[in-house]
Amino acid sequence: MDEENKDAFKKTSLGAENSAYDIIAKLDPEYFEKLKGIYVDGTFGREGALPRKTKELIMVGITCALNRPRGVRLHSERALTLGASPREVLEAIEVAAIPGGMPGLWLGVETLQEILKSRGQEFK
Repeated sequence: MDEENKDAFKKTSLGAENSAYDIIAKLDPEYFEKLKGIYVDGTFGREGALPRKTKELIMVGITCALNRPRGVRLHSERALTLGASPREVLEAIEVAAIPGGMPGLWLGVETLQEILKSRGQEFK
């Protein structure tokens, strides 16, 4: 079951690197299985009213507002991988500036620029 859960997380990550899940799986397999239930089965891996791209854009905004660099990077990468345009990611970042303030905006735009540069993409 552990490998099945790891595979589910890997598929859900859409290529964004996050080794924390492997560490959790090793340290506490029972907790990891339950985490898969909420993270994969209940949120990002499930077809609900919101498409996955929209969920990732929401997470971009939330992580910017909370000033969480790792989350901003992971969810921005995933949103772009799912077909979000750089402009859509930017707007999620801009909306987050209302509850989160300017530091979240700065974090978001700098992160987006780094991601686009690493992908060889330009902002359009």
